[in-house]
Amino acid sequence: MSFVSPLAPVCSQSLLARARTLSAGDSKANLRIAKLQIALAGGESETALEGALAVSAAGLAEVLVLGDADKARAIAKRHAIALEDAEGGITLQDCPSDEASVRAASMANAGEVQVVMKGSMKTDAFMRALLARDGGIRVSGQRMVHVFYITPPSAASEEDASKSGGVFLSDCAVNVKPDEATRRECLRAVVSLSHGVGIVCPKIAILSAVEKETESVPSSVDAGALARWGRETFKGRACIEGPLSLDVALAKQAVRVKGIEGSEVAGRANGMIVADIDVGNVLFKSFVWLGGGCSAGVVVGGRCPVVLTSRADAAAARLASVALAVIATEN
Repeated sequence: MSFVSPLAPVCSQSLLARARTLSAGDSKANLRIAKLQIALAGGESETALEGALAVSAAGLAEVLVLGDADKARAIAKRHAIALEDAEGGITLQDCPSDEASVRAASMANAGEVQVVMKGSMKTDAFMRALLARDGGIRVSGQRMVHVFYITPPSAASEEDASKSGGVFLSDCAVNVKPDEATRRECLRAVVSLSHGVGIVCPKIAILSAVEKETESVPSSVDAGALARWGRETFKGRACIEGPLSLDVALAKQAVRVKGIEGSEVAGRANGMIVADIDVGNVLFKSFVWLGGGCSAGVVVGGRCPVVLTSRADAAAARLASVALAVIATEN
């Protein structure tokens, strides 16, 4: 017996549909005259090229693949990846592999692309170029944070995001020990992206190990402070409570057993803010590997959204991440 789920992740159709609408230029907030452009930094791997093809085939964006073009074509031929089937949706731009992320950042700063995505290169090299003081995509006075939107297998065909069972998580991949100001940006990003996918009033739990503030559990005190700030800041736009433990945030049975009354979030959370990267990393991987969830991940707060994929990500997760990034361009 294994706890690992046998279910393959499936990208939410409601997420894809919403992203397609925005990418095509139908948004009232940003009337585009052409389809959204994505720079994929590093196309010298099978997974990177398959991801580019999936994005183009889904109608989400046109993909500019940066890197060794000859090597990318050879890999595509070897693995029968029909880039020509993208019908102009994929363009290979030749540049030294180790300069791909620098080129992507430059294009984002010039407004030539609206999303940057990691391809076949190491995360540290990719992010180093994007976070550089000179030439990076940082915006003065803003913090960059990572947000996941994870949907269960049952949400694959659900058309209403508020009923899909999906949950937002932040920050699980970028900020190791986020301070109060960074956690506020995490909360702000979750509220914004929740609205972006169609959740009118997200229910957000600030996670800890307990449900009451206690000095012996520092994360509970921090959670209480963040929740109070969030309720004041996002009044009428989100329901925010904390500290809440994971079981109380998600399971109505736990809420009943523990006798928690009068909570708008307990047992119904569709957004969660974690204390640090260790908690976030373990939690999102549990949703994916134990629950069969599909994780869409994006870094926001810079000049453009950044899709930060992992080598272990399923194709569905890569597609979902781009869909979320498209939505993030409007929020």
